[in-house]
Amino acid sequence: MNNYVILKGKKDRLLIHLNEEVDFLTLRDSLVDKIKEARNFIGNGHMAIEFTNRKLSELEENVLIDLIKSNCNLNITYVFSEKSAGEAEKIKFVKSISEEGFTKFYRGTLRSGTKLEYNGNIVILGDVNPGALIRAKGNVIVLGFLNGTVYAGLDGDRNAFIGATYMNPVQMVIGHIIAPPMQKKILDTNRVDRKGGFKIAFIRDKEIQIEDFNSRLLND
Repeated sequence: MNNYVILKGKKDRLLIHLNEEVDFLTLRDSLVDKIKEARNFIGNGHMAIEFTNRKLSELEENVLIDLIKSNCNLNITYVFSEKSAGEAEKIKFVKSISEEGFTKFYRGTLRSGTKLEYNGNIVILGDVNPGALIRAKGNVIVLGFLNGTVYAGLDGDRNAFIGATYMNPVQMVIGHIIAPPMQKKILDTNRVDRKGGFKIAFIRDKEIQIEDFNSRLLND
């Protein structure tokens, strides 16, 4: 069997080494073979995956993710790839949230009428549409568009925070502090540039402040 795709287990993720020279269709077929072959090794737990050695377009990455999910029972909690290398600081930030306490990962879009609650931190790998509700005792991170309603620090925790790639909630509450209305229009997830600008909302001087992620890093 060829070595266009090599799987390696790491403590916190599954490494998927991709040949950078073969065409994508060949790579795709090789990945399917490798995943089927290693199904027992991979298991059915929750794990992040990391694509290495080859830069992938968003479409290519989505194709490979769908193939992995279709051919094994792995619950993918996060995806690292060459195209997201510039987000290293954000990744470290999300990992630090997990270390603070119990964290629930949700991959996909929270649609209108959907409610997600957890007695800890919540990390959403997707978008939150208008009409969706998030309630967390800890922190909330949305790696996508936050167009819904979000509560963090439900027990009055003033140290809780909310982060989002696109910060545009209908309503945002941290502890018992309610942020002033900030949504002037709903961000179109199909038309807005997905490079975004990750922002953090937190309590300062009895008010909710919002800062760019990089600025927050420099101030901490």
